[in-house]
Formats: sequence, structure tokens, C-alpha cells
Amino acid sequence: MEFTKESIIVLDEHNLRKYQLAILEIAKDVISVMEKYNLKYSLSGGSILGAVRHKGFIPWDDDIDLNITRESYNLFINIFDRELGGKYYLQTPQKNPEIGIMVTQIRKKNTVARRKYDWNLKNCGFSIDLYIVENVFDNVFARFIQKNMSMLMTFAISSIRYCNNKYVIPQELEALECRTVNYPLFKIIWGRVLRIIPLRTWIYWCSYWNAICKNNNSRLVAIPTGRKHFSGEIYERSSICKFRKAQFETEVFNIPIKAEDYLTKFYGKYMEIPPVSKREKHLFLELKY
Repeated sequence: MEFTKESIIVLDEHNLRKYQLAILEIAKDVISVMEKYNLKYSLSGGSILGAVRHKGFIPWDDDIDLNITRESYNLFINIFDRELGGKYYLQTPQKNPEIGIMVTQIRKKNTVARRKYDWNLKNCGFSIDLYIVENVFDNVFARFIQKNMSMLMTFAISSIRYCNNKYVIPQELEALECRTVNYPLFKIIWGRVLRIIPLRTWIYWCSYWNAICKNNNSRLVAIPTGRKHFSGEIYERSSICKFRKAQFETEVFNIPIKAEDYLTKFYGKYMEIPPVSKREKHLFLELKY
């Protein structure tokens, strides 16, 4: 499959809203099941910001992210087919290592929402993302090892993915998305070296180190697959794994009980609206309802 700059799909206001409402339906179905089984979930990242600042989607955004504790995630995986398999399918790092991302996605069947990271997938329906909240060792030395091994594995996966996609995806996509790639030349060099080992193996090691702490009552937790990776996403369990309800469009979903602290750490002055030039866009290479 070949892509050029003409392949890039930029949603206008009407079609962006149409897409937002489509993935809101996915979130409603998924969260209904999570609440049925008393799973520990909340909105995540920009979805928390949307709930607090806009009472729904960030107007220019087009995704919904959820956090879920490791213990609840393991249960959710086991019940998924029974509860949601009729309409949706799961893409996990282990089942789909060719994507090269550590995020689990819940995708709607018979739809297509192809982006740059899943350009080579046969199935890439409309989706929402699950970010696992992992236990973190209370012991300082054990936490140091867990954090740094997770960061090392994450860098390896990111470098291989960047190297694999570099000459397939139109370079105009990065500029239009308003995202910067950290250390691009460094990643190209290391990606070529590290992909001697299959991505599946790197993903196994990364998952192992992310989830190595089995203490479900540890004081700290982390979201290693989040944008700021392990080192930038360590939180007090009491602030991220306890919840309150917040309006999100027509629904009411969980957000962390100390959502404002989370948003300050993540975005700084989170109530300020960024200028158009700094608003990220999630662009498509193929889109079918």
C-alpha cells in the first residue's frame, strides 16, 4: 500500500463532529461494561482535559482515551468477547506487534480509520485507546530498575516503529499534525540496529517490565504507555485510582479524583486555550463509516 500527501484526510468541522459522536458511542458501550463489572477506569489524558475544560471533546480533538488498572485490564480482556465481541474487536500489543505501539485499542467492526501507525493493518476500525495503570514498586531501588527497563524497551519499540514507517508515510503528515519527533536521526540509526530483534520480542519485554510489580496496594502507580512514558507519568495511587464523575458530552464518566493536579502536571496551565498553530491534529489515511 502506497501513500502520498494526497492521501491525507483532514476533517472539516462537520465531519470531525460526526467522527467524535461515532467514537463516543464506542466509549459508552465499553464503559457500560466496565461499570457492570466494577472495573477501575477513568478518562485519560486529553479526554480528562476535555471533560474539565469543555464538558466533552476538546473541540479540535478526535479521540477518547481511558485509563484502567492492571488488575481490571486483565479481567476486561477475559470478558471482552462475551460482552463486546459482537460489535468490536481488540488490538493489543501482543496480538498485533506489527503496529509497534504499547496501547490497547478497542475497534469497531466494519469501519476503517487508518492512521500513520496502522497503515499496514488489514483491520483498523474506529477506536478508543486503553492505557494501563501499572503498579510501581515502593522500594526505591526496585522502582529505579522497573522505570529504566520500561523506558529502554519503550525507546527500542519507538525507534523501530519510526524507522519502519519513515519512508512509507508522507512526511507532510508530521507537519500537519503539529507534533514533533524527538531525536529523529538517533531513532533512525538505533531503529535499524534494534530491529534485528523482532518487535514481538521487544513488546514482550516491555510488557514484562511495565507489569513486574504485582502489589495492587503500592503507594505509587505509573502509566508507562502514556505520552510522557514511565518517568513522566508516576502518580500517587490515591490521586489517580480514586474517581469522581464528570460530564462528557451527553454522558457522565469517571475522571481521577484529583484531576486538576493531573492536568497541571500534564499540561501546565491547562485552562488556557492553545493557539491554532499548537493544536494537535489526528489525521487519517483512510476513513470509512
